Amino acid sequence: MFKLIWQKKFVILTLVALVALLPMAITKQSLALSKTIVTAIGIDFDNGEYKIVCEHIIFNFDPFGVMERELVSATAPTIDEALKEISHNQGRTISFSHCTVILLGDGLQGKNLLNLLRPFLLNSDLNNSAALFWTEEDVHDLLEASIEIGDVRSAKLQQIAEFNRTNRNFKATTLERFFKDSLGRSGRAKITIMSKGDNNSLENTGEVIRFYRGNFI
Repeated sequence: MFKLIWQKKFVILTLVALVALLPMAITKQSLALSKTIVTAIGIDFDNGEYKIVCEHIIFNFDPFGVMERELVSATAPTIDEALKEISHNQGRTISFSHCTVILLGDGLQGKNLLNLLRPFLLNSDLNNSAALFWTEEDVHDLLEASIEIGDVRSAKLQQIAEFNRTNRNFKATTLERFFKDSLGRSGRAKITIMSKGDNNSLENTGEVIRFYRGNFI
């Protein structure tokens, strides 16, 4: 009798658990079908066009599954046009609600970053605490390396970049901090330089690139 009661309780608890997880699976599916959830974005400029690389989530509809990531990219005369092309190719609108990293390529040295990044600052979907990083390497290669680290997500990219053997108190420059520093009294801001290390790992070089009122100096 006791065994029968226990079996019934187990069945009920299992059903309750499945019902509780169902909204999560439905939410994942609706998000995957309607939006491209970007976790990191790379921006560069070459031959008169902007190169945009977005790292986005691939949803696994298994409630217990692990979300994987992949890269999508486009080039166009403006950043907005490149993002629209990615959105068109994906068949979904782009969401920056989970974006933790903005990676800037060396081709942007001639650009004013205040003008270039202002649309991202004003994007209510994007968290202004997203970290800014600079690279002298290909932005696609660096974001690809962040994926190949394994189970480390782009949120971890920020932690990896903040590690500096010579300065334990080093902090990455956020999007919001860059604007505050650039528009402040001194007008000076800096962004740390990222590169690929041994075995395709990511590393903070310990060096920074400096700007005055958004312009490279």
